[in-house]
Amino acid sequence: MTRLVLTNSRLRAFQECIRKHQYRYNEGWRSLVASESLEFGTVMHAGLEAWWKAHQGCLMDPRMALSDALSAIAKAIGSAQTFDDATRAKAEVLMMGYDARWSGAMAEYEVLAVECAFETSLTKADGRKARGVRLAGKLDALVRKRSDGSIWIVEHKTSGADLSPGSTYWSKLRTDSQVSAYFDGAASLKVGEIAGVIYDVLGKLAQRPYKATPVEARKYTQGGRLYANQRENDETIEEFRLRIAEAITAEPDAYYQRQEVIRLDAEIAASRADMHEAAQLIQITGRKGLAPRSVSACHAYGRPCSYLEVCEGRASIDDDTKFQKLTDVHPELAA
Repeated sequence: MTRLVLTNSRLRAFQECIRKHQYRYNEGWRSLVASESLEFGTVMHAGLEAWWKAHQGCLMDPRMALSDALSAIAKAIGSAQTFDDATRAKAEVLMMGYDARWSGAMAEYEVLAVECAFETSLTKADGRKARGVRLAGKLDALVRKRSDGSIWIVEHKTSGADLSPGSTYWSKLRTDSQVSAYFDGAASLKVGEIAGVIYDVLGKLAQRPYKATPVEARKYTQGGRLYANQRENDETIEEFRLRIAEAITAEPDAYYQRQEVIRLDAEIAASRADMHEAAQLIQITGRKGLAPRSVSACHAYGRPCSYLEVCEGRASIDDDTKFQKLTDVHPELAA
């Protein structure tokens, strides 16, 4: 029996579109065209990893956390395709705000591990191990609360959604498979009983630098000044940095939220059943060569699917200017 490695990314790809899963995981094709949204998340994740490592143990001075994070962001931007000066400014200012918001709270935690990979047998709802299926992933961090000794998983996210308490973003976590899978993943590391997941979310900045008002559209007051909502010159990057920093300072809760997510035994069992059944479907469709398209996923998340041109017949999956074939379909676990 061929072993199936099930990650959260793989499970979501299959749930979104079986054809997408076929290209990405069964065949190993990945798009060479970068997504600005995904690249921004990757860059911020690099900064957060460095920030949390600076708080790990007593090996580094926590006061260096922001410096380390900004250095990691700069390095990650070096290999990004979609970053311009404005996007870089947003990443740096968002990281500075994160440090200001949470550095004081880190005294509450002992950071046990950062970027901790796991691979274990997939557990079925009845507690038995599923044959031929491995559950794999990477925990952003593991911490112990100094107040009571409880151990928590930390999961970082960047999102453009409404992050206010009670919003849809938080309610959907009640059935999120990734949260449930992390309990089993962390248990395999034998660090002790897991109390829950600290969901650590950063809100994306939607602002862009202001552009000068086109000459033909400019309107002036009787005193010869432009109307207040018009500009003579483009906003400079430094002016932009100051504006977004002021926006964060005015509404920090809109950009930085942490909530603790727990799982009852029945909820974990239900999630295990979902993952096991999904794994069976992945195996069945793979053996039978079934890969129907899901047209509802063609423009999910506000952008076209990486494989849309192939599905529409406008490109070939083996076009090496558009796609790269990977031998390891889970490179995030080894990175």
